[in-house]
Amino acid sequence: MDKSIGFEIRAISNGIKRYINSLPAFLDNEVRGGYGYVIGFLYANSHRDVYQKDIEEEMSIRRSSVTNLLSQMEKYGLIERESVSGDGRLKKVVLTQKAVRIHENLKREIENVEDKLCQGMSRDEIDELMRLLTKVKSNMEKL
Repeated sequence: MDKSIGFEIRAISNGIKRYINSLPAFLDNEVRGGYGYVIGFLYANSHRDVYQKDIEEEMSIRRSSVTNLLSQMEKYGLIERESVSGDGRLKKVVLTQKAVRIHENLKREIENVEDKLCQGMSRDEIDELMRLLTKVKSNMEKL
């Protein structure tokens, strides 16, 4: 049987998730599942206001899933939802100092994971892999 691109990507994704979720920065904190991705997104976009809709789009997940995710993160003191002047219904999502510290630890550990994933590859091979994965992602979005 020929190997399937989708199956290989899924297997790699699952392996990466399992490994990352076993890292001390995750195990020593209240960081679970998608929390780390949301923290990273908010940290990278700390120069602008970020709303739930932005997270939904970034993570390609439904509104109800993001609502539950943010509620849990708020419960653990990782984010706060702040009202926006002019629209009482709209709330921007911001990281707490606790989440910023966690992010800085996670970032170091994830950089180590990235290095391990690219072990034995040349810069050209890494660039080609990224180019091909971008194509696969684009094709997936067209389905």
